[in-house]
Amino acid sequence: MNDPSRQELAEVGRPTEEHELKGDDRLFRALVSGCHVENAAVVAGISERTAYRRLADPEFRKQLDEARQSLRESILSKLADAGHDAIGVLMDLAHGSDDDAIRLKAAKALIDALLTTQRQQTAPKREQAGISANVGSLSIVVRKDSDDVGSVAIEGNGMAVGNEN
Repeated sequence: MNDPSRQELAEVGRPTEEHELKGDDRLFRALVSGCHVENAAVVAGISERTAYRRLADPEFRKQLDEARQSLRESILSKLADAGHDAIGVLMDLAHGSDDDAIRLKAAKALIDALLTTQRQQTAPKREQAGISANVGSLSIVVRKDSDDVGSVAIEGNGMAVGNEN
């Protein structure tokens, strides 16, 4: 019987049969796949206490964290590819469909995707620049400059109040 590496155990779709794995490796695979510790212990055929002891082992934990990160990156990569394909389909529909309702829905989906992307890209800039809000006739602005110094300004009804630090 060959002994698969932990990285191989973490790979999605790995054909290793569960009955070929030992308790520790079964625990590892169950934890990587998202099982709670209690359920992973049952799957691995070990006690819950043993599962928690394994999680306390820095090397086991490091391998588990690395495998989970690798799995997340793989999933994100597949989602990015699927998103690219989906945008292509929407563009084809927006330009090539004879049905106005389909073209309109495709165009709306493309605009929604664009706006969402722009919001995500500008969020860090807004945080750095500050926060502004309108409450009734008042405009409240909180800013932070590059030296991490903040200022607050409240304006409304021809009045302005502020502090400059």
